[in-house]
Amino acid sequence: MKSIQLTLLIGIIAACGGGESLQDKKQKIDELRSQVAQLNHQIEQLETDLIQADPDYQQTSGQYTLISTFKVLPQPFEHRFEVRASVASRRNVLISAETNGRIEAIHVRDGDQIKKGQLLITLDASILENSVQELKTQLNLATTIYEKRKRLWEQNVGSEVQYLESRTNMETLQRKLATTNSQLRQARVTAPFDGVVDNISAKLGEMAMFGSPMIRILSVKDMHLEADISEKYLGKLQRGDSVSLYFPAFDDEINSVITSLGHVINQQNRTFPIEIALPGNNGVPFTPNLIAIVKIRDYHNRNSLVVPSDLIQQDNQGNFVYAIDSTEEALIARKLHIATGKSYQAKTEVLDGVQAGTVLINAGHREVTDGALVQVAERELL
Repeated sequence: MKSIQLTLLIGIIAACGGGESLQDKKQKIDELRSQVAQLNHQIEQLETDLIQADPDYQQTSGQYTLISTFKVLPQPFEHRFEVRASVASRRNVLISAETNGRIEAIHVRDGDQIKKGQLLITLDASILENSVQELKTQLNLATTIYEKRKRLWEQNVGSEVQYLESRTNMETLQRKLATTNSQLRQARVTAPFDGVVDNISAKLGEMAMFGSPMIRILSVKDMHLEADISEKYLGKLQRGDSVSLYFPAFDDEINSVITSLGHVINQQNRTFPIEIALPGNNGVPFTPNLIAIVKIRDYHNRNSLVVPSDLIQQDNQGNFVYAIDSTEEALIARKLHIATGKSYQAKTEVLDGVQAGTVLINAGHREVTDGALVQVAERELL
């Protein structure tokens, strides 16, 4: 209060001109004192209202700044970075027609579980079937002729040319029959592995052309995650490193490991690929192209000095925190400039500037200055 009165008196005396009489100056001083008294009354009334609304106001308005403290102790610290990854399968196959033909039958539906070798689609192959029967008839005749001429030739009857011609004719028909049977098998589309039918693009009665897509199948037992990692992490990741996977679609998080690291940098985005195993029996219905957020640990220190990141402030000399200096009779706030390392999950590793056991100012750290008197609150400050 005295400081307010003194400020007002000095201001009015400075405002008074040299031409006023002594009596006029005394009268003005009396008027100002009256104003100061009114202001003091208003301040006291406001303080009373504030104390009723906020009991802590009476403490913080005094000589000391109320604070809470945080002791720096060695503890494990790790840093992780996040990348987007997608589920992929090495057995995600789009089967196309290997021959021309009308689609005669579709033996499966979307979502069906299938086994390796199971018949999926049958094409009309009546022409090939007739060709097979014709070739079998010709082959039977050619085989009979060859066997007879072979017996005669062994008895030195007949010419060698006739014997060789009959053998060549039989072997040629055998190869033709094998080729036709292969073409006939191409009209029967079968599953190359165990899996599930994902999509059937073929339609019954439609004409399938060579190379046209017909059905997609995939194996849910051979899925993994694929992600592209910035080249700055080369040498920091190893096979077997643990990672955590978060799937936004299911709000689920699981742990896994890195199974493969690429060794070629993509020239377009300066990244290298990694693969991550997908553990089974976790209840998450994995499907190709499902998005996951991968958290990968690239730094770990078992014995770090760590402080909450929000305690760190900056000035023209760099980063600093406020610590408690208890060497005096009263507690005093001291500014400590620090060198910081990595930050993760609202915590920052301090490389230099503080020691184990240093007591930092937590709540109230933005209300103090270097050398300010502080007092530890008896209850936790919000």
